[in-house]
Amino acid sequence: MPRPPAPDVKPVSSSGPSLPLIGGVVVLVVALIGGLVLWAVSRSAGLGAEGSANALPEGGGIQVGAAPADGAPQVQLYEDFQCPWCGVLEQSVGASLSERAEAGEITATYTMMSFLDDNLGNDASHRAANASLCADDAGAFLRYHGAVFAGQPEQEGAGWTDEELIGFAGTAGIEGEALETFTSCFEDDTYGDYVDDMQERANRDGITGTPRMLVDGSEVRETQMQSLMSDPATLEDLLGAGS
Repeated sequence: MPRPPAPDVKPVSSSGPSLPLIGGVVVLVVALIGGLVLWAVSRSAGLGAEGSANALPEGGGIQVGAAPADGAPQVQLYEDFQCPWCGVLEQSVGASLSERAEAGEITATYTMMSFLDDNLGNDASHRAANASLCADDAGAFLRYHGAVFAGQPEQEGAGWTDEELIGFAGTAGIEGEALETFTSCFEDDTYGDYVDDMQERANRDGITGTPRMLVDGSEVRETQMQSLMSDPATLEDLLGAGS
């Protein structure tokens, strides 16, 4: 964490500082303390957006599966819906992670980032992340999450139309009044601020690329991630045969 600059205080003579100089130093110290307080507050502020049914506070992502207190393995995923390697990871172990979460064998938390929008010159990651939160309200986050990655365009940066993102809701089993609510939520960008908070949370967590996975708080090494993408059976080793 960067340190704020030290105050520019001139050295005093060996004969002792004058009273005006002492007063000036006191003012500088008080100002510095006030600046530190404001700086600390600004570092922790700005993550107050409301998320969907299973969204954690302060942009912490969507949590599904076992309650953290149950002692099940804690899996944290950082992904961007436009990230091709995230799509590869989902294709390899996404279904297994979903099944374990739905069975209460793990706690899975998904932080859906949107940094690729700036890189690719579109807003598809943001819109897809907002849509996934709308699907979460319908009890279909994992199914929608899987549908979006299954429908990931071959060309990175092509993104999705609004019609495609709404169509994935049907693939995820959202229908009837729930689909109408989903569509309204999506079109109104209801969780847009929370999507921004997830990206900021990832930034503060030091995540600079996707996909990233943590298991019980420890980041999965790059070689392990490569194994997960090529061999789904390695997930068993990562989580433990008894999980």
